[in-house]
Amino acid sequence: MIIRIALLLLISAFAAFGLADFLLELALPLLPESITQLGLGLLLCAFTLLIMAGLWLLVIQIITAIRVYFSVSQRKQRYLLFIQAQQQHIKQQFQNRALRLHYFHELKRQQLLRRNQQKHLNSLSKAIDKDLQTLKTRLPKTLLKQYQRQNRCYRKQQDSAALLALQQKIHHDC
Repeated sequence: MIIRIALLLLISAFAAFGLADFLLELALPLLPESITQLGLGLLLCAFTLLIMAGLWLLVIQIITAIRVYFSVSQRKQRYLLFIQAQQQHIKQQFQNRALRLHYFHELKRQQLLRRNQQKHLNSLSKAIDKDLQTLKTRLPKTLLKQYQRQNRCYRKQQDSAALLALQQKIHHDC
């Protein structure tokens, strides 16, 4: 409705401008100037009415948006989304902590495994040394030196299979 009124005012303003041009050609002195002023007034009223209608619609849209934003259903929806985000965050934290614990436990397990393996290698090497000391008199010196070198070499390489094979070989040779 307001737009129709603004359009009528706009058409009336253009008609007034056309009438003023027509009267100006007829050489009437004061009438074209006053009709031009009337056309300008109508044009100003039409644009003012359009701007006011636009502002009124904007205010109504803002008020509606504010009402919807603060409505009970929207507040509950935002709260639900907040709770879901919080639960997701807690779940992610739990997963990160579990991964971190698993990593540190695995690291600790690997360290213990390496220490245990080193301990067993050292005890096996010492047992071979003791066997060689007890067999020192029965074995030829070159063979004894060879076994001792192999024992040191395998211990440095941390080759438990080779140390076990060496121990079996020593017991077999005696």
